[in-house]
Amino acid sequence: MKKLFKWFFRLILVLVLLAVLLVLFLDPIAKALAERQIREQTGLEVKIGKVSIGLRSPTVALENFKLVNSPDFGGSTFIDVPELHAQYDLPALRARKVHLNLLRINLGELHIVQNKDGKTNLEALQERQKQRASASGSSESKTEFAGIDTLRLTIGRLKFTSEKDPAQNAEIYVGYKNETVQNVKSMKDLEPLIARIQLEKDVNFLSEGTLKHGTNALRNLSQSAEKETPKALDGVTDQLKKK
Repeated sequence: MKKLFKWFFRLILVLVLLAVLLVLFLDPIAKALAERQIREQTGLEVKIGKVSIGLRSPTVALENFKLVNSPDFGGSTFIDVPELHAQYDLPALRARKVHLNLLRINLGELHIVQNKDGKTNLEALQERQKQRASASGSSESKTEFAGIDTLRLTIGRLKFTSEKDPAQNAEIYVGYKNETVQNVKSMKDLEPLIARIQLEKDVNFLSEGTLKHGTNALRNLSQSAEKETPKALDGVTDQLKKK
């Protein structure tokens, strides 16, 4: 479960970076570009409902972000984030550092699906990542993650659906609201919260055995996205330095 939440955390950071692009460009086309980048990385349909940009303060708010499972895995919602609000440090961004003063995330749903052959949607992502690996660049990103001062998490529903063994199907409503974690520098800072979810909610279907190699797929996917998105930001921060 820790690895799964690590991937989710990285995906949210990628989403925030893409949202910052919206702020910097203030261009309606940027929303479509953000959706396209995530679609290219995952091979899945992505939708961003609404973007609100703070013109007087460095803030970004997204509503109704959804990543959809492929038809092979039922076409259901994979991840649903009804609300994301980020307050970022513009001077840090100019220095190619992503520092968030506040990140508020409402995770409405996370849905893991296993098909009749026993493959999960996470493993399918791993296979896609292997196909893209040869074409991906090897250059390292110049943009550095500098931490989150205050992270507030609302966690809703976690689901597991197995077409191979429906007896394993499970759906758990976590129901955490505005859980606050201060000074997040790495995934390690979220481990106490993750451990509490496992203990209180008994989320067995997110165990290492159930997810198999899927967690590696998510880790590779998020690392690739983390590399691609800052490449776009590098050009933006170059422009910011000139201002």
